[in-house]
Amino acid sequence: MSKVTIFGAGYVGVPTGAHFARTHKVTIYDPDIEKINTIRQVIENQSDELHIHEKDLIELLRENHENIFLTSSIEEALKNPEFIFIAVGTPPNEKGRANLKYVCEAAEQIGEHLTNNCIILNKSTVPPGTAYLVQDLISKGLKKDVKFAVGSCPEFLAEGTAVEDLRTPDRIVYGCDDLEALDKITHFFTFLQRRDSLCSMTTLSSELTKYAANAMLATKISFMNSLALLCDTIGANVREVQDGIGRDQRIGSKFLNASMGYGGSCFPKDTQAIAEYALLQEVPLAIIESTIQINNHTTDYFYNKIVEDFQENLENTNFVIWGIGFKARTDDLRESKPVEIARKLMDNGAHVHIYDTVPGALNNFLRENPKYSHRFTLHNDQYEMFSDEIDGLIIGNEHEKFRNPDIDKLTTMRHKYIYDGKNILNNYLIKYLTGLQFQYKSVGKDSVVNGLDKAKLVSFLQDKYMD
Repeated sequence: MSKVTIFGAGYVGVPTGAHFARTHKVTIYDPDIEKINTIRQVIENQSDELHIHEKDLIELLRENHENIFLTSSIEEALKNPEFIFIAVGTPPNEKGRANLKYVCEAAEQIGEHLTNNCIILNKSTVPPGTAYLVQDLISKGLKKDVKFAVGSCPEFLAEGTAVEDLRTPDRIVYGCDDLEALDKITHFFTFLQRRDSLCSMTTLSSELTKYAANAMLATKISFMNSLALLCDTIGANVREVQDGIGRDQRIGSKFLNASMGYGGSCFPKDTQAIAEYALLQEVPLAIIESTIQINNHTTDYFYNKIVEDFQENLENTNFVIWGIGFKARTDDLRESKPVEIARKLMDNGAHVHIYDTVPGALNNFLRENPKYSHRFTLHNDQYEMFSDEIDGLIIGNEHEKFRNPDIDKLTTMRHKYIYDGKNILNNYLIKYLTGLQFQYKSVGKDSVVNGLDKAKLVSFLQDKYMD
C-alpha cells in the first residue's frame, strides 16, 4: 500500500483518488476549501451532492473512506508521499494553447514543500515536454536534498463513466525516463489493474499519446459529420453508413455517431492544443485542423436548419431543449453544443426552455449565462413546458429518456418542428411523427423524411461523369 497525493479535486482528481483508495492511502489536495468540504460532507453521509456529477462516485468515496484524507493545506498534502499525481486544469488560453499556469503552480508548491524522495506524475493533459518543465520548477524550489522523478500518466476518462473507466480501463498509459521510477510505477498499478493493461513508455511519448488519442477520436466524429452532410445532400442515411463501416473490425463502431458536433472538456481543447503545438513546432497537422473546422461547420449546419424554418426571424419564438450537458449524464457544459445552439437562438430573439436529467447541468447553465436570464427558463420536468407557444423541440444529447417521447405532449406545439441534434430517434418513430404532421430534421438522416431524388442523381452523373 503506497502513500499517494492527488493535486486537484476536479473531474479527474476526485474519481482517480477514490479509485486509488481501493488499495492505497490517498490524500486529495485542493486549495479550494469549499470543494474539500463538499467531498468530506459526502463521505461522512452529511450530503449526497458533490461539486461534480459522476455515476457511482459517491458510493466509491464512501466505500474507501478509510483510505482517503482530504486537505486544503499544502504542508499536509506533502507529508511523505511516495507518489504525487498532478490533476489540475489545463484550460485553453486565447490562442488555443494549453494553459500551464496551474500545473506550474503545483510544481512550484511541490518544490517548496517536498521533504522526501518520491515520483511525480502529470495526469493533467499537457503539451509534450511539460514533465521536463515540471522537473525544472521543482528542482529550483527544493529546500532539501531529495531524490525525485517526474513522468506522465495521462487520464483517459469519459465523463459519466469515469468510475467504470478507472476500474476496467482499456489500458493505463504512463511514461518516465527514469527506469527505476518506471519500475515502481508499474508495481504501483499492479495492485489495481491486470498487468496486460499496463502500457509503459518514455515520458514524451506518454504525453503525446493523450493528445493523439483524443485527436483520433475527434477525427472519427468529424469524418462521420462530413459524411452526414453528404448524406443529406444525396439522400443517403448516415446511420446506415455508420452501421456498415462500424462492423469492420479495423474501424470499429465507437465514435462514429454523426451529430451537431463534438463538445466537452477534452476533444475541443485537446485537438486545438495539439494542432497549435504542431504549428509552433512547424509541423502542421492538417488532418486535425480539418477536424476542428468540420466540427465548427457542422454546428452551424444544424443551427441553420432551425433558422431557415423561420425565414431567419426568431423574434418571439420559443424552443425546448432536451439535454444541455455536452453529453448525457453529466453536468459539464464545457464546449457543449446544446449550450452553443441555445446562445445562438437567444442572441437572435428566441426564448429557450431547458430540461436535463442532471439537475447540476441546469444549475451550471443558470450560473454561466446571467446575461441571458430573461431569455431562458429551466425545467425539472421533461414535458411541463409544452404548449401552443412552443415552436420546436431540439434534442441536445443522447439520453434514453429522449429516444421515445410522449407524442401526445408534443402535439400541443404551435409549430411541430423536431431538430434531432444527436440522431437518436429511430426511423419507425420518425415516419410515425411525420404522419402526424411533425417536421423532422437531423444531421445526415433527413432522407428518412425527404426520401431521395433518383432523377436528380442520374442527371448529375450524366452531366459530370459522361465525358
